[in-house]
Formats: sequence, structure tokens, C-alpha cells
Amino acid sequence: MKKKTKSPYKGKIALIAILSILLLATGGFAFLYRHYLNELQPVSEQSEEIAFTIEENSTMNAIITKLYDQGLIRNKDMAKIYVKLNRKNSYYAGNFILNRNMSFPQIMDTISDMSKASRDQVSVTIAPGNWAKHAAAAIAEKTNLTAEEILDKWNDVAYVDSLIDRYEVLTKDIFNSENCYLEGYIFPETYKFYENTTVEQVTEKILDQTEKIYEKYKDEIVKSQFNTHEVFTLASVILFEANSEEDMRNVSGVFYNRFAKGMKMQSSVTVCYALYQYDNWSDCEKNSLVVDSRYNTYLYPGLPVGPVCNPTDAALKAAVEPAQNDYYYFIADLATGRCVFAKTFEEHQQNIRKYLGN
Repeated sequence: MKKKTKSPYKGKIALIAILSILLLATGGFAFLYRHYLNELQPVSEQSEEIAFTIEENSTMNAIITKLYDQGLIRNKDMAKIYVKLNRKNSYYAGNFILNRNMSFPQIMDTISDMSKASRDQVSVTIAPGNWAKHAAAAIAEKTNLTAEEILDKWNDVAYVDSLIDRYEVLTKDIFNSENCYLEGYIFPETYKFYENTTVEQVTEKILDQTEKIYEKYKDEIVKSQFNTHEVFTLASVILFEANSEEDMRNVSGVFYNRFAKGMKMQSSVTVCYALYQYDNWSDCEKNSLVVDSRYNTYLYPGLPVGPVCNPTDAALKAAVEPAQNDYYYFIADLATGRCVFAKTFEEHQQNIRKYLGN
């Protein structure tokens, strides 16, 4: 019997197979590693600062998820792998200014640097009846922001449009406003802001409060003859004209009565807002027939094109719950600050002579 001889090719074939498997494995590993590194890169080449807050007792997984939700990292899973491989588990609670052009390792270096964690908060009061520019100045006085950059953002069409998608209280009608798109929606309140913050973080904290107030009156707004923007506009005029809640409701009743009769609103405070750049309110009355502006309710019928200040809860309530009265005119008694109402123009003229000495 012939002895079987080993094929000289079998060993070579086995060796080639083993080498192929190793090359495939190595190539696969190289591919995965390149993918891993790529997913740790910045989400954008453009610089865009984002305020990022880490609360006390946050977990690393929660932080990574929040980073992903705010569009600061590409991939949650790769971020978690990086943290485990590099044993990056330290971070500080506070407010950080991150950037979309930062890689995940750079972000981790930032949030683990105590010197970059802002923990100081400041109180900022936005007074009832303030204009947007006054609110911006109040915020700028206490934070790292300037009034100019705040107002620029509040008039940034793309940014404001993104807010409309997020907040039900905001509608496309706000783009009718001439001086600031968010005028009327900067709800008067005392807010706590981080001293080192961004316009977006400040704005959205304010609008969160505005949305809560809107929710209180949402059903009544739907039932009223006005849409949301018109109610906020009417409320702003009411607040500008009256001090007490009783006067606000009666002033609201006057405007409803005038509209029902087809009369012009004829509110001098809307002329004040038309003179926005001058801050010269003493000229409101004498310029009532001169200033050609869609805010001038002596020249144009109906409501002005947008709010003339930032209304309070009470003013919004008055706008949707006007007093049922027979008044068509009113003036403010300068001595007491209270409104004096009249049913007829003749009675109104008598009140002017009596209380204003004209």
C-alpha cells in the first residue's frame, strides 16, 4: 500500500486562513476605533456657546444624556465608553459655558474644572410695565451679558422662531412687533440667574414663567374675541393705563365698549411706545395726532400691532375678564393715581377740567 503524503499546500492554506482572520479582525478593530474617535469629535466646527447646568448629585449617565439632548455631543454610547476607558468620573455641579465646537474630551475637561463651574446666582427683578430694553438692561447689570446682545437675540428671527416651536404662548403674530419681538412676553418677576450665563438660558427661564401664566388664562383666551397676541397686547395697554386691579378691569371694559361701537382705542400710552427711542413720555398726549405709527391708536383703529410693555398676571386677567360697565372714557387722577370714568364725552371733558385742570 502506498503511503499517503501530506499536501504541501494544506499548511499554506491554513496559514493564509489564519492570517486572513487576523487581518479582518484587525481591520474591523481599526474601523471601530476610527468610528469611536469620530463620535467624540465636536458636533460643529462653528462656535456656539451653550449654557449647561449640572445639578447636585447628578449621575455621569444623566450628564451624558443631557449633553446629547442639548446637542453638545454626537453619541451617548461612545461618550460612556470614553468615560469608562479613561476613568473620567469627576465633575462639579454648577453652570458651565460649553461650546458646540468642543470635543467630548474637552467637555469632560471643562466640567471637571472647578474654576469653570459658576455657582453664583444673582436676583434680577423685571418690574411690571418695563419695556424689553429696560429688562435687558436689568439683566445686563447683574450678569456677564450686555443689554445689546440680549436685545439682538430677542430680535433674531431664527432664534425667536425656534422659541415659537417650543412655547405655545408665542405665535407668529409676535413678528408684527416693531421694537422687540418678545415685547410683552418678558414676564415681570424676580428671577434667579447664574452670574455667568447665556442669553438663551436667561430667555428660556423667563419664557417658562410666561408660559405658566398663559396656561392660567388659555381657556379664557380661546373664548375671547381676541387671539393670544392680541390679549397680551390689550393687557399691556391696560397695565400702562391703570394701577389697581379694579381700575384695570374697568379700563378693559372701556376698551371692549369702544371696540363694540367701532370707536378707536385712543390710548395715549400707545403713542408713548411709538416714541420708544426717545423715552419721552410727557409728549404722548400732544403727539397723539402727529406720530404716524401702527402703535398710535388715535390714528389707527383696533389694537396696536404688539404689546407696549410687559403685562402682569392681573393685567392679563383684566384683558380676558373685563368689567361690565357703561363707560367709554377715562382719565388718570394725577393726585391719587386712580382712574376716573365717564359714560359720555361731555362728562369726560368735565373730568379733564376737574382732575387735570385743562
